[in-house]
Amino acid sequence: MTRADTAYDVAVVGAGVSGAYAAFRLQQQQIGARRPKRIALFNYDNRIGGRLLTRTMPGMPHVHAELGGMRFIPGNQFLTTGLIDLLQLPVRDFPMGNPNPAIGSNDNFMYLRGQNLLVSDLTDPSKVPYNLSWFERGQTPDALTSYMMNLFVPNAASLTLSEWFNVEVLGKPLYRYGLWELFYMALSSEGFEFVQDAGGYDSNVANANAVATLPPHHSATATYQTLVGGYDLLPKSLVRQFERWGGTVCLNHRLASFGRTPGRGATGRYRLNFRRTATRGFRTRDLPSAGPSAGDDQIVHADRIVLALPRRALELIDNEWLSRDAAGAANVASVLIQPAFKLFLGYPYPWWRELGLVAGRSITDMPIRQTYYFGTEGEQPGANPENLNSLMMVSYNDVEVVPFWKGFERDPPFEGYRPRFVPRGRTPVPPAQFDATRGMVEMAQRLVREMHGQKTLPDPYAALYHDWSGDPYGGGWHKWKPGVRFDRLMKTMRCPVPDEAIHVCGEAYSNYQGWVEGALQTAELMLEEHFGLSRPDWLPADYDLGP
Repeated sequence: MTRADTAYDVAVVGAGVSGAYAAFRLQQQQIGARRPKRIALFNYDNRIGGRLLTRTMPGMPHVHAELGGMRFIPGNQFLTTGLIDLLQLPVRDFPMGNPNPAIGSNDNFMYLRGQNLLVSDLTDPSKVPYNLSWFERGQTPDALTSYMMNLFVPNAASLTLSEWFNVEVLGKPLYRYGLWELFYMALSSEGFEFVQDAGGYDSNVANANAVATLPPHHSATATYQTLVGGYDLLPKSLVRQFERWGGTVCLNHRLASFGRTPGRGATGRYRLNFRRTATRGFRTRDLPSAGPSAGDDQIVHADRIVLALPRRALELIDNEWLSRDAAGAANVASVLIQPAFKLFLGYPYPWWRELGLVAGRSITDMPIRQTYYFGTEGEQPGANPENLNSLMMVSYNDVEVVPFWKGFERDPPFEGYRPRFVPRGRTPVPPAQFDATRGMVEMAQRLVREMHGQKTLPDPYAALYHDWSGDPYGGGWHKWKPGVRFDRLMKTMRCPVPDEAIHVCGEAYSNYQGWVEGALQTAELMLEEHFGLSRPDWLPADYDLGP
């Protein structure tokens, strides 16, 4: 960790993907400059990555548990793909089912209303346990969502984003509708329940802005990739290069407040008050405050500020422009925060293979919602082929279901055990912040057994989880609220205060919410519009970054 100096040309706050990228691009522009600008990157805890967070379990060093974002779409996410190519980061496929194209996800499980189904059964009305209308029968959740879009917007495929805001439904602009409203106008109540339950994500049917949620960003058959060494290698690699070029990284600095620098002859336009923090056992807390003279707080001056932060983190900063009681608070609050939770278990062998399950996800309406079959250590390049320790994400849930798991957080910790291939002297339980509790594991095992139709399962030897609803994130991703003209507001948020050099970027205020691509898009547009940077040559010239 570097302790901050007192003055910088640009202070970038937030070391997630958008902050890491902004710092990387700004520092790259200083190479060879006669008078290079001073760029600093600040983060509240001691790690780089934000909502990209990769961990491994003992006995599985080559299988990565992605507690945050976990994949990208190479076919249409050109900023993410181009940046990964530029940094020469190895990638691998992230299959959503059996890699055999003839099978795919068709043999993955659906457990809905107590009925065991396969994904391929969703088009068989005799097997789907919902009282669907005649036109809903035989349709998948994706097909019903497409039906709804074509019902309300018949020419959807030909519309640009600005044209979507001219669409009216029953005399009311489409952007003023929430998606949930449209579902109940187009489908039966049973049809809506089916789409919600079998879709896996509650946020996919949340009452967010219909213009943001109705047009699909990718097809239901999209192919995915991820990084061989874990997805958080992307921001970490950006920051390593930023430092090699002379940038300053200041970890364990929480931005408590900022404002205009008073008086003449100041060393920067803005005065930023950083609270020093300490991270122990992966938990970050403020150091006891004894004033700047004791070194617990630190005053930094900067000519420009980049806030690469989600909504909740912006609200936690005391300032006269953007915090909850400030003039720009309404713009900050223009997005819905979507809570998200992940729970991983490590097993001594991949028991799901006996059921024909290879990769991808199975879905249920029970509180685990989605399970993903992440991999077996012995099948990874460079691993011991005899090592069968395997990783399963037993619960990936969001929004309505997240509170169910919070009730287990104060239970005794899950102790686990030491299976084969876990070295002596290594605890099989991950560090404290990500420890699952005994109650979480017992409940997850019970629900996984029911979902997979098994009377017994092997005992997991290790467990970890993360709940993104805590501060400073508030949630895993965001959705635009109904009634927001976000085609205009996205541009506003990149410089939200007129006549001030304060900038906001990140996934929250993008047209690609919930994805790394959205975080990169807002950062790149901000750099081009307000810092005068040229578009990078590794990005296709005709790629539309949005308004």
